[in-house]
Amino acid sequence: MDADPDYHIPAAAREELEKIIREDLERATVSSASVHVDDVGRIIVEEFVLRLPDGRMVSTSPLNAPPDYAEDMRLDIYDDHLPGGHGWREATVDEDYADELADAVEGERL
Repeated sequence: MDADPDYHIPAAAREELEKIIREDLERATVSSASVHVDDVGRIIVEEFVLRLPDGRMVSTSPLNAPPDYAEDMRLDIYDDHLPGGHGWREATVDEDYADELADAVEGERL
């Protein structure tokens, strides 16, 4: 998006729009997600699409990237509410999907 130097949204209007967009995102549902688990258990999010309450679908990308650009992201988890939790950290299958990992590995041995 190229900014028009003569076009400026007033601060109060920007604040109202930020509130509306934040509420849309907080009420959105996940429409689709594509993930990859690498061989050391790192969880890589390849695509994450949200459906807004009005039906539009949105996804995030780096600010200066073209619209069709795709960047892999890691999955972070907030574990402050868990015993021994420390707030935000990178999610891994070893730590955050241990039961599912054990079942998957055991199933592979059959």
